[in-house]
Amino acid sequence: MNKKKIMKWVILVAIIIIPVMYSFFYLKAFWDPYGNLKDMKIAIINLDKGNEDENLGNDLVESLKEKDVMQIEVLTDSDEGQKGLVNQEYYATITIPKDFTETLNNAENSDRQMTTISYSPNQKSNYLASQIINKVTTTVESELKGQVSQKVVSSVSDKLREVPEKMEDISDGAGQIQDGSSELSKGLKTLNNGTSELNSSYSNFDTGVDSAYNGSKQLTQGLEKLDAGASKIQEGTNKLADNTKDLSSVATKVNELSGNVSNLKTGVDAYVDGVNSAIAGISNTKSQLTTLASSLKAYMTANPEAMNDSNFQQAMQTLQSLSGSSSGSEVLSTLATKGTELKQGVSKLNTGVQSFASQAGSLQELSSGIQTLNNGVLELKQGLSSAKSGSTELTTGLSSLSKNSKKVKSGIGQLNTGSKSALEGSKTLSDGVTTFKTEIDNGTDNTKQELTKLDGLDEYVKDPVEIEETDYAKVDSYGVGFAPYFMSISLWVGGLIALVMLYNDPEDKFKLLGKNAKNKYLRTALYMGIATLQGIVLGFILKAGLGFNVTSLGLYYVTCILVSMVFTSIILFLIENFGDVGKFLCILLLVLQLAASGGTFPIETVPKFFQSIYPYMPMNYTIRLIKESLIKTDSGMIMPNILILLGILVVFIGVTILLEYLKNRKQKNLETKA
Repeated sequence: MNKKKIMKWVILVAIIIIPVMYSFFYLKAFWDPYGNLKDMKIAIINLDKGNEDENLGNDLVESLKEKDVMQIEVLTDSDEGQKGLVNQEYYATITIPKDFTETLNNAENSDRQMTTISYSPNQKSNYLASQIINKVTTTVESELKGQVSQKVVSSVSDKLREVPEKMEDISDGAGQIQDGSSELSKGLKTLNNGTSELNSSYSNFDTGVDSAYNGSKQLTQGLEKLDAGASKIQEGTNKLADNTKDLSSVATKVNELSGNVSNLKTGVDAYVDGVNSAIAGISNTKSQLTTLASSLKAYMTANPEAMNDSNFQQAMQTLQSLSGSSSGSEVLSTLATKGTELKQGVSKLNTGVQSFASQAGSLQELSSGIQTLNNGVLELKQGLSSAKSGSTELTTGLSSLSKNSKKVKSGIGQLNTGSKSALEGSKTLSDGVTTFKTEIDNGTDNTKQELTKLDGLDEYVKDPVEIEETDYAKVDSYGVGFAPYFMSISLWVGGLIALVMLYNDPEDKFKLLGKNAKNKYLRTALYMGIATLQGIVLGFILKAGLGFNVTSLGLYYVTCILVSMVFTSIILFLIENFGDVGKFLCILLLVLQLAASGGTFPIETVPKFFQSIYPYMPMNYTIRLIKESLIKTDSGMIMPNILILLGILVVFIGVTILLEYLKNRKQKNLETKA
């Protein structure tokens, strides 16, 4: 085998494995990028100062390290992190603020604030890397939200669980209030009974005060009359004394003296009766004052607060002064004694005068009696003056007592009315407290029952939603998801290179495959054979090298062969019939299919132009069919895609053969004419 033949085979082999080289190395490099992030380096700048021996920033850093997803370097200097980001030492920096722990711990309070973790990816370094890291930070954000929610709910739940205990304390306090209000009602009832009795008793007392006051006025009037009578007696005794000085006129005036003595005796009798009446009035008044003083002392003992009433104090002082005063009674007692003596003296005088009148002798005895009578009248006059002064003082005191007694009586009436209102209010209070305690007890029981619903709530809010993923047409890896796209591209590129190198070979090393091949039908068949080999080799090496799991081995290889033959038939048609323009059209069609086949992003995300040509792109259907062979589904789309691709293959092969036939026929006609 010479060197040229070896080169031919080397070229053929290279052409056959070109699709493998394109697909295998690309898919191998990006088979599972999300599973190989450990060498990606990011910096976490932890500025958190913590709060009360707790540092949630450190906890977050340790949590990220434990995930072991990426290489994490912890910094404490923002400038150092920024410098590493600029120098492309880090793909991204994550900055935890200094108040991170303090802000999160304050989440349960009304002045809560949002904490901000700064994420700065270096998109210039690698945009996809920033997207991958962003996915990680999004996961971390979700976990942090769950942890904060758990902590807040746990704190709130603990405080809510304290509510029943506080409500029980309130219930105990309500019970004490209930007991106190019951005792208050009893005390107010006793007070009301006492004030009612006092009000009734004091009315009698007030009546007695009025009677004593009226009696004192009558006593004063009687004493005034006595004083007037005593003055007349004194005038008579003075005249009698003057008349007895001249004994020569005694006889002539005995009868006149006898008449005056009789008048004197009548006045003395009236005076003695008046004094006795005054003594009886004073005794009655003093008895009433004593009874009134006893009643007020009993009231003061039962109601010591009454002493705060100034009117009551004045009445009490006046009453004590009156009940304790004995000057009036002592004076009247003296007057009564002197009056009795005076009466006896007047009686003796009258007897003496009568005897004198009858006997007109014993002038010395008469003179002595008159002198005694004159002295007694003088003492009587002095006693009456003292009695009158005492009676006036008594009347003034009783007048003041009567006025103040009216005020005290009014105050006692108000006290009685107030005690009744207080008693009714205490009953209402007792009923309200009972209702309040009952409701508190019921509320406590209900609260305890409702609080059982908080059990485990903190764990629940941390992760309240569990997303259960049930994959339809599950893709095991990133590489498997992109394999249909890159396999289609590689088979197109492989067919294009094969035709460019073999069809337009200037040295014409591959005569049967070149553009000048004599048997055009054989050439077409050979290219279909090369396409079949490309598909088989691609399918085998990818399955063996990348570990493809296929839904059906036969379908997998049939798909690889069919896709390769379809693409080769299109490229063969364009190059064979349009030459260099055909090559351009092949590249243009490849570029259009890259954008309009839906192999990477969903077709709905590309511009409308590409969406409009999407149904007419062959690679659209090759990607679908390869997916059916790699990813197990029950979509029933296998045969439709196969039939579409077979249709494309038949059309382009048929048109190519037809055009070859027409060209050959035309050539033969030209040769015949020549």
